[in-house]
Amino acid sequence: MTEPVTKSGTLRTERPLWRLLPYMASRPGVLCLVVLSGLLYYATIVVLPALTAYLFATLVTARGGAEGALMTAIVVAVAVVGLAQWWQASIGHDWAYRLLKVLRIRIVDGIARATPGRLLGRRTGELAEIAKNDVSATELFFAHTAGDYVGAVVVSVGSLVAVAVLSPPSALVLALLMVLVAVVPVVLARRAAQQGQAVRTAAGAVAAETMDVIQGIRELALARRGRDYADRVLAGGDALGVQYRRYARRAGAELVTTELLLGLGLLVLATVAVADEVAVQWLPVLIVLGTAALAPIATVSATARTLGDVRAVAARVLAIVDYPAHVAEPESPRPMRPVIPDVEFSDVRFGYTTEVLSGVSFRIEQGETVALVGRSGAGKTTCAHLLLRFWDVNGGAVRIGGVDVRDLTNEDLRRYVSLVPQDVFLFDDSIAGNIRLGRPDATDAEVAEAARLAGAHEFVQALPEGYDTNCGERGALLSGGQRQRIAIARALLTRAPVLVMDEAVSGLDTESERALHEGLDAARGSRTTLVIAHRLSTIRRADKVVVLDGGTVVAQGTHEELVTGDAGYRDLLARQDRV
Repeated sequence: MTEPVTKSGTLRTERPLWRLLPYMASRPGVLCLVVLSGLLYYATIVVLPALTAYLFATLVTARGGAEGALMTAIVVAVAVVGLAQWWQASIGHDWAYRLLKVLRIRIVDGIARATPGRLLGRRTGELAEIAKNDVSATELFFAHTAGDYVGAVVVSVGSLVAVAVLSPPSALVLALLMVLVAVVPVVLARRAAQQGQAVRTAAGAVAAETMDVIQGIRELALARRGRDYADRVLAGGDALGVQYRRYARRAGAELVTTELLLGLGLLVLATVAVADEVAVQWLPVLIVLGTAALAPIATVSATARTLGDVRAVAARVLAIVDYPAHVAEPESPRPMRPVIPDVEFSDVRFGYTTEVLSGVSFRIEQGETVALVGRSGAGKTTCAHLLLRFWDVNGGAVRIGGVDVRDLTNEDLRRYVSLVPQDVFLFDDSIAGNIRLGRPDATDAEVAEAARLAGAHEFVQALPEGYDTNCGERGALLSGGQRQRIAIARALLTRAPVLVMDEAVSGLDTESERALHEGLDAARGSRTTLVIAHRLSTIRRADKVVVLDGGTVVAQGTHEELVTGDAGYRDLLARQDRV
């Protein structure tokens, strides 16, 4: 599959509007009802004025006799028009919003597949703009395209046939007008698409800048740079305004051209009809039918004027929906079964742009805790990410219980390995809800037990609402240490046999760290743990220490063995000021 991100970082996809059609066809029964509602609506808005025109002509020419029947037909037509319009709007928009739900789910799936490699460097504000506003903008396409376009074509052709019966020359004029009105948006389609893309790109940039300001407001205030960044947002808004004005000028030109064609065309149509000596009582009907043939096309043209924007947002949405998996699922995955949860790195080589790991090998036996230490950039977090298969190794293998992680499905691997990252993310939910993230069916007692092991139970109990206390956005209502303990409890609750802790105790005070280690020690025999650590207190508790430097393992052994026998290890501890 073609990579949906260009070198410049922009998203792309081919023929985006055509790519939306399968979503519309995914519910054929509803699609048929939407088309039927459009046909009924457009048919009634032709029949009603045609009946009215014929009644008026009959009364004026004093050729009456059927006025009562015509009046009855008009009243029925008025009722049907109202019902048809309500039905079309109701079923069309309900259908559209159901399809938007599907698109949003597909976006989440696409982001999950791409994480983390293909999203590195992408701004969260732009992604949020795509997931929220861009998806919503496709509602116009879903709600109006099927019913409106089919109804417009059928009714316009039917009206043209009726005019041809009354006056063939008038039908020729009307056919020419229909083609001219329909061709205007087609001629300007490429320009509309380019302008729509420019508008959406500028809108995404503004959203990203705004989110940066909101998320970094504390840092900006401390650095006294709030005004500078506000000016960046305003400059982005000005650029967005320029793109909107260009888009509006082009759409306005389309509108004016279409209206001129309609006005002049109907005048020519009336002139030709009179010259063709159409009967007086049928002349108003012919004009109405001419209008009816052109009006749906004009309506569709008005919708088409916005398709440049829809085409642009659809391209951005579908590019994320189509994100290929960052790591491919195995063609013949190994079934998940109880295995000995030992971990082995065997001659592992890996690099992002340059090589980070160069032949790393070490083992973690079942129930063992290994501390992975080294200078910043030595490759410690990269090892954790390879174990979780955020990336695949370039050489060698990472195995759990003798099984290469590349032979496990990602879902099974996530059940088997749990991560506590240094940068903790909590949702705007209760403490219990955040702990239950990996096991939604966990009981209150199990949640409390996981919190107790993580050293979080006491502080949670002291809160006014206990486990029902809301964490706030990104856990803003809790301290850094409290957030880390909640994240540790979340990982422990999953009962994954392999636990990875990436600087997970860096925000804990001495007492909290002691309580955490006591809890982990109680379950040590059943869980294999890889700890990325700088704190001496954490390193000392490990069964074994593996030292990375320059992308290779330079030493391994117990803390005591390395302190007494490895000068480099002693120097590392001294540099980290942990001794």
